[in-house]
Amino acid sequence: MAILKNESNVGFGRMGNTVTYLLNGQIVRRTIGKSTKKATIPQLSVRQRTKIITQFLKPVNLYINAGFEFEARLVQKKNAHNIATSYNWLHAFTGIYPDQKIDFSKILVSKGKMPVIHNIEVSVADSRIEFRWDKTCLTEKMKGSDRVMLLAYFPAENHAEFLIGGAERLEGVEYLTIPDYKKGAYMETYVSFVSADYKSISNSVYTGQVFRIHESV
Repeated sequence: MAILKNESNVGFGRMGNTVTYLLNGQIVRRTIGKSTKKATIPQLSVRQRTKIITQFLKPVNLYINAGFEFEARLVQKKNAHNIATSYNWLHAFTGIYPDQKIDFSKILVSKGKMPVIHNIEVSVADSRIEFRWDKTCLTEKMKGSDRVMLLAYFPAENHAEFLIGGAERLEGVEYLTIPDYKKGAYMETYVSFVSADYKSISNSVYTGQVFRIHESV
């Protein structure tokens, strides 16, 4: 068993004949094979986390690929999905086994050095979500031509709707069309901004949980 000193961009779970997991606050990696021993609580915890985060990332994979592409360029032999998995595996969970679950407020679906905008207003009605932001907020490394990226995740259905390369920052508003779900369906929402040349991106901002409040006619 090896103890890993560098926690950044570590992939958790099984890869080949090794498995990586947390043990007493440290990241460890060990060789695996067939075993008749009963799984330990740390092992069961790793398996549960890995299953949950894998399930979450599957419907948002295209957004993740765009959102973590810039980080992936900085790390050899790591792709965007692996980096997103590692980050969220470490930082976006609450509870202890067997009651671990995602803390959606801590999820990142994009990661970069572009400054973020907070206080984004989100509302939902009928078949779309409206996202509004302060279009006058233009600090260093922000441009009016930056494009907004939107994501709505439906936990109950493990489904996601998203928009990559939406309205320009200076427009101050963009809409995300959502499926014809029943009244009461709720979504976890996120916003990112990416430069027009796709060479810079912001961390995603969690914009809260919103509910579909109108049924379609």
